[in-house]
Amino acid sequence: MFTIFIFIGVLGLLVVVHEMGHFIVAKWSGVKVLEFGVGYPPRLFGLTWRSTTYTLNILPLGGFVRLAGEEDPDEQGSLASRSALVRLAVLSAGAGMNVLLPLVLFTIFFMIPQQVPITDVVIVGIAPDSPAQEAQIVPGDVVVEVHGREIRNSDDLRVAIQLRLGADSRWVLRRGNRLTEINLTPRVNPPEGQGSAGILLADARVSVTNVRQASTASVAGLRPDDLFISIGTARILFATAPQQALELALETEPGSPIPVQILRDGALVKLTLPASAASLDGLLVSVRPEVSESKPIWQAIPASFTQTRDILILFRNEVSRWFSGARPDVAGPIGIAQITGDIARSGISPLLFWTALLSINLAIVNLLPIPALDGGRITFVLLELARGGRRVSPEKERIVHLVGWALLITMLIAVSVSDIQRIVGDRFVGP
Repeated sequence: MFTIFIFIGVLGLLVVVHEMGHFIVAKWSGVKVLEFGVGYPPRLFGLTWRSTTYTLNILPLGGFVRLAGEEDPDEQGSLASRSALVRLAVLSAGAGMNVLLPLVLFTIFFMIPQQVPITDVVIVGIAPDSPAQEAQIVPGDVVVEVHGREIRNSDDLRVAIQLRLGADSRWVLRRGNRLTEINLTPRVNPPEGQGSAGILLADARVSVTNVRQASTASVAGLRPDDLFISIGTARILFATAPQQALELALETEPGSPIPVQILRDGALVKLTLPASAASLDGLLVSVRPEVSESKPIWQAIPASFTQTRDILILFRNEVSRWFSGARPDVAGPIGIAQITGDIARSGISPLLFWTALLSINLAIVNLLPIPALDGGRITFVLLELARGGRRVSPEKERIVHLVGWALLITMLIAVSVSDIQRIVGDRFVGP
C-alpha cells in the first residue's frame, strides 16, 4: 500500500506539472482552455473561472488539459486555428515543464545534508584488449580524477565513465606515491561482463593501524598502513567487516585457507589466513569517515543545472548503446512503481533524485515522434511547415494518433506483464 501511495503521488506531480505547462502557454497565447483537471473522471467537483473549468476527479493518476479544437481550425479560440509556432510552443510546453521541475528538485536535493562515502577507488582487475589495458592501467592503481571530476567512490567513477562513452577522457591515477595521467576512451558497446573501460573496481576505506606480534593478523602477514580490499569474497568497507568476512568464509568454505587482498605501497598483495583461524585477532583498523555534504542555495542551483545536463548526456549515451546493439533495460508502470516504493523507503533525498530522473525521462519520451504523444503532434506541425503551410487533414491525423494510442497501450501491457513476471520470479526464486 505504501508503494502505491508513493507512486501515485510521484506520478500525479509529474503529470500535473506537465499539463500545467500546456495550460500556461495556451492561456498566454490566447488558446481557449476548456478544462484543467487534477486526476481523471469521474468528477468530484469543479468550478468555472474565465471560461475554464477547473476540476478535481476521482482517479488520482495525474491530470489533463482540454483545449478547444485541437484538430479543428474552424472552432473559435481553437489550438488548430493558431500559427504553427504557437502550436509548437503549446505542444512542447509540457515537456519543458518536466525539464524545469528537476532543476527545482535537484536544488532541494543538494541543499539536504547527505552522507557521502569517501574511499580509495582501486583497480583490482583489467580485461584483456580493453581500453584500460591499452591505456596501461595496472591493478593497484587508485583513480583520483576523471576528466576534471573528483572520484571519491566507485559510483563517482561509474558515472564519469558513462558520461564519456566513445569520447577521450583524461584520468589521474595514484600509483604508489606518485600521480600519473592517462587517456582512455570508454567503449559504447563493450563485450558482456567487461564494462566500458574494462576494469574491475573495489572501494577501499579500511586501513590497518596496528598489528600485534604473534597474532593471527601478524602470522597472515598484515602490516600497518595496509589497505583492505577483500577477505574471502567479501569487500571490506567498515571496521567490523574483517571479522565478519572471516566468519562468512569459514562458514561457506570450511577447512579452506582464506584469501586476503590488500593494497600495499601501490601494489595489490594477496595474503592467506589459515583455515584454523577462528578470529582475526591482534588487529586495529581505521576507517575513512563518510562526509556530510550540503550546499547553500547559490551553489545548489548551478549544481542542479549540471546534474540535469549530466542526466541528459547519460540518456544520449544509453540510446547510442542501443543503436550499437546493446539490449535496452525497460521497465513499465508496475516496475517503476516498485522501484519508486523501494527508493522512498531509503529517504526523502533518494526520492527527490528519482522523481527528478523520472521527470526528465517523461520529457524525453513525450517529445519522441510517437503518434498520440506530444512529439507525434509536433511532428505533424513540422511536416506542415516543411510543406509550405499545407496541413495534413484532421481526419488523417486523428486516425494516426488513434493507431499510435492503441500501439502504446499494447506496449504498456506487454511491458507490465514482463514486470509482473520479473517481480513474481524474484519473490519465488530460491536462496
